[in-house]
Amino acid sequence: MCFFYFCYHTFLRQKPFYMKRYFFLFSLFLLVVSSLHAQQINISGVVLDQADGLPMPGVSIQVKGTLLGTVTGLDGQFSIGSLKKDQVLLVSFLGYETQEIVVNKTEFVTIKLKESSKQLEEVVVTALGISRQKREIGYSTEKIEATVVTDSKASNVLNAISGRAAGVQISQPDGVEGGSTRITIRGNNNIGTDNQPLIVVDNIPLENTPGLTNIGRGVDWGSAINDLNAYDIESMTLMKGGAASALYGSRGANGVLFITTKRGKKQKGIGVTYNTDIKITTPYLFRDVQNKYGHGGPISFTPPTFPRAGDTLLYPGIYGNGNLIINQQGETSSTSAEFGYYGSAVSWGPQMEGQMIKWWDGEMRSWSPQPDNLKIPFHDGYTTTHNISATGGGEKGTMRVSFTRQDNKAIVDNSNFDRTTVNLGANLKISDKLVTDVTMSFIQFNRLNSPMLGEDWSSFNKGLLYSWPRSYQAIDKTNLANPDGSRNPQEGFPFFYVSPTLWWDYYNNNTRQNRDKYTGALSLSYDPFSWLNILGRIGRDYTIEQFETRNKPTDPLGLQNGYYSNGLSRNKGDNYDLIITAGREGLFGEDFDLKLTTGASRWSQDYYSLNGHSGTWYYPNMYTFFNFTETTYTADPNGNTIVEQPGNSASSMIPKESILRKRNNSVYAFLNFSLKNYLFAELTGRNDWSSSLPKGSNSYFYPSVSLSFIPTEAFGFMTHIPWMNFMKIRGGVAQTATDTDPYLLSFYYNTSLFGGQQSSAFPEVIPPIKLRPQRVNAYEAGINFGFFENRIDLDFTWYYLYSFDQIIPNLPLPISSGASNIMTNEGILSNKGFELIINTVPYQGKHLLIKSGFNIARNRNKVVSLGGDADTYLLADIWGLNGPAMVLQEGDEYGTISGYDYIYDENGNRVVNDAGTKYLITDSRVPIGNASPDFIAGWTTSVSYKNLRFGMLIDTKWGGDIYSGSYVIGLQTGQSPETLTERDGGGLPYTDPDGNTRNVGIILEGVHQDGTPNTTIVHYYYKYLPNAGGWGKFLSTPGIVENTWIKMREMSLAYTIPAQWIQKTKLIQNLTLSVTGRDLFYLYKTLPDNINPEGIMGSGNAQGFEWAANPGTRSFIFSLNAGF
Repeated sequence: MCFFYFCYHTFLRQKPFYMKRYFFLFSLFLLVVSSLHAQQINISGVVLDQADGLPMPGVSIQVKGTLLGTVTGLDGQFSIGSLKKDQVLLVSFLGYETQEIVVNKTEFVTIKLKESSKQLEEVVVTALGISRQKREIGYSTEKIEATVVTDSKASNVLNAISGRAAGVQISQPDGVEGGSTRITIRGNNNIGTDNQPLIVVDNIPLENTPGLTNIGRGVDWGSAINDLNAYDIESMTLMKGGAASALYGSRGANGVLFITTKRGKKQKGIGVTYNTDIKITTPYLFRDVQNKYGHGGPISFTPPTFPRAGDTLLYPGIYGNGNLIINQQGETSSTSAEFGYYGSAVSWGPQMEGQMIKWWDGEMRSWSPQPDNLKIPFHDGYTTTHNISATGGGEKGTMRVSFTRQDNKAIVDNSNFDRTTVNLGANLKISDKLVTDVTMSFIQFNRLNSPMLGEDWSSFNKGLLYSWPRSYQAIDKTNLANPDGSRNPQEGFPFFYVSPTLWWDYYNNNTRQNRDKYTGALSLSYDPFSWLNILGRIGRDYTIEQFETRNKPTDPLGLQNGYYSNGLSRNKGDNYDLIITAGREGLFGEDFDLKLTTGASRWSQDYYSLNGHSGTWYYPNMYTFFNFTETTYTADPNGNTIVEQPGNSASSMIPKESILRKRNNSVYAFLNFSLKNYLFAELTGRNDWSSSLPKGSNSYFYPSVSLSFIPTEAFGFMTHIPWMNFMKIRGGVAQTATDTDPYLLSFYYNTSLFGGQQSSAFPEVIPPIKLRPQRVNAYEAGINFGFFENRIDLDFTWYYLYSFDQIIPNLPLPISSGASNIMTNEGILSNKGFELIINTVPYQGKHLLIKSGFNIARNRNKVVSLGGDADTYLLADIWGLNGPAMVLQEGDEYGTISGYDYIYDENGNRVVNDAGTKYLITDSRVPIGNASPDFIAGWTTSVSYKNLRFGMLIDTKWGGDIYSGSYVIGLQTGQSPETLTERDGGGLPYTDPDGNTRNVGIILEGVHQDGTPNTTIVHYYYKYLPNAGGWGKFLSTPGIVENTWIKMREMSLAYTIPAQWIQKTKLIQNLTLSVTGRDLFYLYKTLPDNINPEGIMGSGNAQGFEWAANPGTRSFIFSLNAGF
């Protein structure tokens, strides 16, 4: 009853139109459930080996499409109950052909399993959605089963495969649940454009545009992959090699992820499944900080003290000492000259011992440690998911309808989302020759706010790192509003670089995202002859998205700082395919099979958006476009025109439109042939026509060839190697090509107003004279082994990719050229690596089954050339020239981090200035690190014992650097525990300007310019402030740290209730309870100060920067799966 109440309550909360639709589905569900009174059937029997007639223990007996099942005992016998007529039993054992037994009546059956003559008969979905046996394929693919996706309980389907697929790197950058997820396959193929693979859902291309690519700051609104519902997925296939993706054209040059959704199954009556997940997400990995010293800047080399007003201790100062005495001789300097530009979070002040001091707001408060102030914005997050599906079908077709509702409350306040998904998958056998398949889905997504991330005025993470000290007590959060409800201006606020009214803004300035997504595909398959198939297919991905911002006025009248904006966009993607396949088996005898496929396709995108906003408000508390005050002018006594009333010009209030249209037309063909079931070959060719390329180069052709050879079937002598039952050698050569974004072909002038007059300006980027497609030559070779009846399966792949004619969008130009950048078409990248996959079954018995898998991949990405126009290409930076950046450099690995480095002498020693206070640094940025990992790997284990299942996933990123801004700022501001050493007397004897000697000194390791070692003892400030880095032209190198980690990514435990316990209900057919932990903890990590190793900023190509990251989170998911 609780469940029915939840559904009813959920439906009533919706808009009337959607409520009626949901209520109809709910009523249908109740009707179906009430009719489920089928006769219960019990089946028992014995499984024998067909070759010798001996009983077979440990054989799996599973009810197809359910979680019900059992295994045979030592005598080969089994028994399974609570079955319905026409259900299907799957009888399977490693190395034997699987049998299907249709349930008809209660009986004892004898099943004889035949040893498989074909090993590794896994079927995978290949290019254009065509299913083929994996043994035939000459390129690398990996299939991810639906159970992996659903059992992982990941926040989206991409995170579910993290660590499970070799050579596939999944990253979910800093942020909260619902943010972007980035996927790359075998590294980067493009210098300046997107490197994510094409995602195809039921033959509909899906745009997975990241919600945030900026590595410095921004709001992440998520990516489209989040909308896919795990419970609707049947399987996912990763196509990695060039030959695999060549037939998807320019949009598949980075690889393809093909996702198939469920269609239902043949059965008597209608089967209903209900799933529910309750997820609790807990922030746990908070940055380590010291809790001994409070706010205070490096304003004196004497021990820190409080300023006083008589006997009253005042709040410490942090800046502005222009008369800083630096030695006993009385020489002076300034804090900025000595220590640069540091944040107001500096915690070099007096020790926090509970002293009563006059706070910056005039109140007396205790100067005491605040060990939990990093946790102020965070709390546990909650996500609930409910899914109901109904399936049915017979000889004429099958159908599945699914309804899913998900509600999320983020780990921060004032941020949440909900998602409603309705999915339909069906196929219909119109006649023996004509079959149709249809999929439709509707997704409604609503989100309230996504927090500002990184180095931004409105980011509370920036406040915690850069602006608020260790003594911060969040009184600005407690007192964010005045008694009348208006904004408290926070007079006397002593913290800089974040908004004094950050907390008011956070709770009162709201942006809502609403997205309705419709996808659908229809295909018709016609077999006029046994050797000929004609397939027609159409698909559409249609999205309507709205962003509405309402900033509450800050004054009681409802006028000041009020703001309203509204943006509405529509994105329509259409896909059309016509595919003709002709094939004959047994040509030239019985040994030769041949298949020819030809086709044509069209893909088009049509995007439109309209955005408007209010101005200086005229009407109180009115959120509309027309709420603005028009600027009026008058003349002064001298006749000069002056502003009488400031406001907005009418022209500035006109809504802005954006339009983007693009189309690709294609024709293609591929030829498959096989010889004696041990030699397979595939030849492909494709020609694309792209609307985003100029005439003369908008038509481009690319071919591929792949081979697969199975020696274990070709050579009879290999049957005498008992421990090797399968071997396959494969290889492929392919070319793929990528076009570019539209509207880059012409040299457009920009028009604007200057001094009230119409003006024109040169564009900032000069396009190339003859834009042509980017191309990739891909080479791949691999070998597969099956040992000990496939209890050990090994797959090794080597690959090499040569990417040329790279489009580089923003190479710098001299200002004298009239433009700031030029786009070129001459870059070259190389990409090589290997992948190793090992899957094992260490034990399979009557009640116990153990499986384990391991994958590892190494990729090396090299920037071969930038076309001769420049030696470097700026990929991304945080503060322009005032800090580090990711800069691609000819001859270096992709992922080079550049910054200001030490100056070294010929012996590699750092050079220190004559005073021994600062290191000498380079005049410009130079390479100081690289973010590319040495390898990535994953280890999976599953154990099944009777009705109990346990699963585990450990993954790792080994090697690769990161610029950790949190570490640098922690040192610079005195927050890091590392800064306690000298303050607590663990330094060298140092005599301050007042003549006091304390053990607070340090010696900067290095030599002077004349080569003599530095032996000058200086105050510890010089170790942590200018020489640790930060904003400005200061050292970047201390922020470069190795980012290796090994993570317990997933652990799960599931229990299926025995059938005899629940069969008496005559309603529930199967019931499974499970608990899953995700992102549980790190087994090993190299980042200092407990900084989140996966808190990378942005989902773009620059992956290697962390600044004020959110804490790491772990999730616990409690799940129920019931079949009716």
